[in-house]
Amino acid sequence: MAECDDRPNLVERAVMKLGEPKNQARLLQVAWRISLLMMVIGFIIIIKTISPNFM
Repeated sequence: MAECDDRPNLVERAVMKLGEPKNQARLLQVAWRISLLMMVIGFIIIIKTISPNFM
């Protein structure tokens, strides 16, 4: 049978690492940049749909 040890597994370590403020700030920056990029792409799609000769 497998022994029970108190070392955290990979998932637990990842969750603890993501809980650190520095990593949360980095995740927020990445999420913000992705959302900004999606918004810009959306505007381009809307403009291209309304006026196909724009770009």
